[in-house]
Order: sequence, then C-alpha cells, then structure tokens
Amino acid sequence: MNFSGRHWIELLRRAQEDAEPLTAAALYAHASPAHQAWLTPRLFDARHDRLLLASAGFVPPLVLARLAVICRDDAMVGLRLARNPATPADALVTLWRHGGGERLRLLLARHPHMPRGVLAQIAEGTTQVKILRALCENTGTAADVLAALERRHLPMLHRLLAINLATAADTLQSLWTAADEPAVRAQILLHPHCPACLLEAMPESVLERRCIAQQARAPVALLRQLAADADPTVRRIAAAHAVMPPQALLTLCFDPEAGVRRAVAGRADLPARMAGWLLEDSDSWVRRTVARNAACPPALVTVAAGDAHVEVRRAAARHPACPADVLERLGADPEDWVQAGVAYRDDLAPALLRRLARSASVDVLAGVARNAATSPAQIARLAAHESPDVRRAVILNRAAPREVLLALRQDGYALHRAMVLDHANLTDADRWRMRDDPDAQVRFRIFSHFARQAGVCAAAQTEAAPRAGRPTPLKTMETI
Repeated sequence: MNFSGRHWIELLRRAQEDAEPLTAAALYAHASPAHQAWLTPRLFDARHDRLLLASAGFVPPLVLARLAVICRDDAMVGLRLARNPATPADALVTLWRHGGGERLRLLLARHPHMPRGVLAQIAEGTTQVKILRALCENTGTAADVLAALERRHLPMLHRLLAINLATAADTLQSLWTAADEPAVRAQILLHPHCPACLLEAMPESVLERRCIAQQARAPVALLRQLAADADPTVRRIAAAHAVMPPQALLTLCFDPEAGVRRAVAGRADLPARMAGWLLEDSDSWVRRTVARNAACPPALVTVAAGDAHVEVRRAAARHPACPADVLERLGADPEDWVQAGVAYRDDLAPALLRRLARSASVDVLAGVARNAATSPAQIARLAAHESPDVRRAVILNRAAPREVLLALRQDGYALHRAMVLDHANLTDADRWRMRDDPDAQVRFRIFSHFARQAGVCAAAQTEAAPRAGRPTPLKTMETI
C-alpha cells in the first residue's frame, strides 16, 4: 500500500473524531508542526484526556513532553507524569523547574529518565530522608553523587547504596568499613563492582555467604568451600555457579538436599555422566530438569520418556534433541499434558501432528494451533475454537493464513485483535479496516502503525491542516 498526503489527512480526521485521545497521540510524533498544532486541541483541551495521557505508558514521549509544558499548574497531571515510566527527561525537567509538592519531588528523584545533572542538584539541595532514599534507589544517579550521599553517614541509606548498580568500588569499600549489618555487607559482596579484596575471605554470616556464592568473580578456592557449606541454600546457589570446580560439582550432584541437586541438573555444562545419575534421582523435579536440559544426551532423553512422573515425560518431549520414535510414543501418552509438550514442536511427523489435532484437550490443541506445520484447514478449524487459549495460539502461529487472521480481527478479546494486527501475514489494507475497533488501545496501535509509514514524509506534501467539520472528498485506504 502506497501512502500519500491524502491518506495522512484521512488518519488525522479519524483521530480528531475518535472518542479517545490515544489515536491522536499515535499521530502526533509523526506529524508536521502544522498538523501537530491541529491535533493539540484534541489531545489537551479536556482535562480527563490530559489525565488519561499522563498515565499511559505507551504514549509517545513527545506527547508527554508537550503535556508537561501545557499542564505545569495541574498537580494531578504532574504526579501522573512523574509516575509514568515512559515520561522523557525533558518533561521531567519541566516539572522539576516548575516546582511542586514533596510527593512530586520524591517521584522525580526516583524516575530513571531524570538527567544526572538534575539528580545531583536535588541531592545537594535537600536533607529530606525520603528524597535521599529515592536518589539512592535510582540507577540513573551518578556514581559521584552516590559517593557524596555515602559521606553523609546516614545508616538508613547504606543498604540502598550497596544495592544500586551505579555505586562505584571505592564507595562500596567505604560502606563495608562503616556498616556492620550483615544485610548491607551481603549486598556489597553481591555487587558487580565489589572490591576484589572483599572476595578473598569466607564471610561469617549465612546471608553474606549466600550472596558471595552468586558473585561471578568469586575465587575458585572460595567456591570449593561454599560447595561444602552447612547451609543448604548456600550450596544450592553455589551449585549453579558457572566456574564451580568439577570435583566440587560431583559432590553437589549427590547432595542430600533436593534443591541443590536441582541446581546441578539445570547447568548448561552438565556432564553426560552426571545427567545419567540425576535421572535416577528420587526427586521428580531433579529428573524433569535433566530431561529438559539441552546438555542431556538423546539416549538419556529416551530413558526420561519412560519415567513414571508426568512432568518428567513432558520435559523429555520438550528436549530439543528428543528422538523421533520417542516423540511418536509420547504423542500417544495417556496424559494430555505430555501430548501438549509434543504438539508445540516444529519437527513433528505430519501423521503425528494430524493425530494430535484430533485431541479434545485445550492444552494439546493450543500446541497444534501454534505449530507452523499444521495444515491451513486445521488452523481454520482451531481459529473458531471456544477456548481463547487455542485462538491465541493460532494468532501466534507465524504460518497462520491471512484468511484465518481476517476472521480473528473480530475476536472478542482486545488482546487477540492487537496481536492479529502485528501478524506478518496481514496486509495494511486488512489493518486499515480495523480502524474502528471498539478498544482504544487497539486503535492506538493501528494508528501508530500507519503513522510510522505515512508520517512526516506524507504530511509534508499537504502542510495545510484539514478543516474540522468540513471534510473534502478523499480517496480512502479501502479503495487502494
């Protein structure tokens, strides 16, 4: 579909007529200055529309920035903008410069898009503990500002500083000296900037040992000790560490705690020998973890497929290298949940897929509906299924035919209609016919799609804004 200035005008008119301001917001960021001025009353004249836009996390940042300027004196709009994670930096600065109550300043200090320079000014100009805590929680706060906050020697900030990923190593070293709480020290040991000297000795508290067991830079000698720790949680965390020595891992493979063995079973580098041992484990969760692990050899997947526990057999069915004959057997498993695990695979024999399509189980049919190898006739049948899970699976099928997707444009679930809109097999002409969808957010997605394509390049061809109330005959997208 080729867009022109006329088509862009059609989008603008429909946005002006829409009951919600969201469609106008979808066009605003792509419009020329003249058309932005024309959209402005529809977006910002009504207070209930301004409040709606200020809270919407999917609205373009340009709209939120303009809203911050227009509504500087509206405290409720300001609070909603400060809470909105999509609000851009320039809008936040506008709100900060205009002032406001303590609640607004607190939200601005916590917002991740607030510029670092402004956060530094906030830190210098306040002694309020709530705002200082918000600055310590904000990963956008600069390391030197966090260091300055640490030098205030306020114990209530210590743990937040130790958690913040922007905190520098020298600040963490100062915190270690100043703080005697295990919770603070544990966070320092877990921090990616933790000074190397703090990782050389085994901590005394269990909490600290649990955190150092997660530390990617933990020394091998320390990991050996952690693998033999008296606390099972420490051993479980250590069992998942990427550089755990093989001998220590062997010991953990036979640990008395099932949680530790589960961690070993899930390792991407699990040796085949250990996978065989763990498939004989008394804990079904250990066996299912091994059966799903890509490191488990196909010969052992065959063993797992005969397990008495349904979850282990399903895990075997989901293994990326499950043999074809095993899949054939699991496709006839007495448990629907196991058959469903088979149905989701893209490497099934056509006869097996057809057999699964005759199932009455929603779980199995959802897998068949999502399978790219399912025949168009079967997909069409499943698209009319009463279960929303099955219909959603059809939409997620990258091979779903266009004719099936056209019917799903009228699905009762707004989420499904929005998903159909994004499907690669739908044409722009099909999408355009969804412009009157009853859900405001679906309409927003439709207008955003066309705005990205038409945008300024089309608007530039017709700089004069369309006159409200006096539409001229235009060629619509339906006729293209």
